[in-house]
Amino acid sequence: MKAPQFVCLSLAGLGATLLSQPLAAAPPAKPTVILFVGNSFFHGAFEPVLSYNTAAVTDENFKPTEQRSPREHADGPWGGIPGIFKKLSDEAGFHYEVHLEAISGQTLQFHYDNALAVIKQRKWDRVIMHDYSTGPVPTQHGGQPARFYTYATKLEQAVHEANPQAKVYLYQTWARADQTYPAGKGYSGLPLDSMTTDLHRAYYKEAAQDRGFAGVAPAGDAWLRAVRQGLADPNPYDAAETGKIDLWGRDHYHPSAYGAYLNACVVLAQVTGYDPRKLGAQEQAAAALGIAPEVAVRLQKIAFEQVKAGRRG
Repeated sequence: MKAPQFVCLSLAGLGATLLSQPLAAAPPAKPTVILFVGNSFFHGAFEPVLSYNTAAVTDENFKPTEQRSPREHADGPWGGIPGIFKKLSDEAGFHYEVHLEAISGQTLQFHYDNALAVIKQRKWDRVIMHDYSTGPVPTQHGGQPARFYTYATKLEQAVHEANPQAKVYLYQTWARADQTYPAGKGYSGLPLDSMTTDLHRAYYKEAAQDRGFAGVAPAGDAWLRAVRQGLADPNPYDAAETGKIDLWGRDHYHPSAYGAYLNACVVLAQVTGYDPRKLGAQEQAAAALGIAPEVAVRLQKIAFEQVKAGRRG
């Protein structure tokens, strides 16, 4: 009769001991690894965009003791639109690991010729890319569309050779005010939507003819929507449009904080399927970039509307 009692007491004691031990933490979920491939239309050209959230972005070209390329100095690392995307995706509850392969003023051909070792890696779950700002437009406006189609396809194929499960996106860029309003430029004398239309046609044509692309993040179309809705100034050279935000930076070419924030909301909606309107007025990246809450809400809404319209189209 004594032995069973001893066993029961021992088991009870063992149970109490186990309950008193802290449970081992569950291993962290594997992040979704995304690579942004492009140029200063991703990393930005002006503060606070250029350095935003750099600690959360792996800049593949930043080495403090080396030049990025013959054309650039070693400042950095850069955050830009990838940094804003990272912040938004964190707030939305996603777990993204963000990498940036960007060299100012370069094309997709440059990345294929010089950065294929970075791009062709199995670890990328998502890749999003864009060409030089005028590259995809018709030749009469200064573009090289054949080069764009060729190297967008080559890079998509390279990504999928390394990881067939990766999702690859195009990032449709925006109309340049500096190519539209001054004389002697590619779109001089034409309405702002002319360049946007050409960029839209090129990016969506590439996505349609190369089914390896998962979709297009329509940043440029979202800019035009912001203008048409009266939020954004259509002509930054004309001071008459008061009370409106300027999506372009001081060079009327690269994105301002407003333009970069809108772009990041578009990427968030396209790549994750998340409705950026849920971020709301208290969204933290907008506050850090100096964007008023009511403006952030309108930009979130425009991004949602444009991505939804693009998917229907």
